[in-house]
Amino acid sequence: MLVRDPELSIAGWLLLCNARTLRERAFARTVEVLDHDSIKFVHTSDQVFQIHPVEPALTGLMAACSANTWSRDRLANIPISRAGRSALSDPELVPMLQDLADILASEAGQAFTSSYYPGIPDVQMPDEHIEVVLQALQREMDREGKSRQRYPVEFLALPKERQRALAERRRWWFEKFSITPERWASGHWSVWDVSEEAMPEMVPA
Repeated sequence: MLVRDPELSIAGWLLLCNARTLRERAFARTVEVLDHDSIKFVHTSDQVFQIHPVEPALTGLMAACSANTWSRDRLANIPISRAGRSALSDPELVPMLQDLADILASEAGQAFTSSYYPGIPDVQMPDEHIEVVLQALQREMDREGKSRQRYPVEFLALPKERQRALAERRRWWFEKFSITPERWASGHWSVWDVSEEAMPEMVPA
């Protein structure tokens, strides 16, 4: 049974139950209100878009939103992050990217526990950027560790090849959600460019 995330609207929760791909799941998470022939999105809750689905399915709803110029554009420009919970926290991914956050948490866990944890050969990353990624991961883990009253793991204690593999796999997954280094700099991502592959099986973080 799919447990409802507290930041997920009821409409989004119902749509998520029928989502099969990463793109459909990302779309479902953007929906705040769905009412007859109109829709509101989480990141544009002050705007109502008139849509006219021609089939009673998630794919039909997405097609209707794509056919509406304004809703199509809004779904192509969604913020990537929001301010952290405190002045000392790093920015956090927006709730619409919860699937990405879950995948990244699973990847972080596998870096410590998997017997085989290869990198992504096609992803090129300089060593100094890998260290920046791991330091950000450590800050996040330290914060979560304190909140759960347990000792956090040490990412910089991982073997160098696993550090690189984790950084490469993180970037690879970001790109699956249409977030490239250029998109990150712009601060926005697009539902329409998210991968149409299925949500992966994940090892609990």
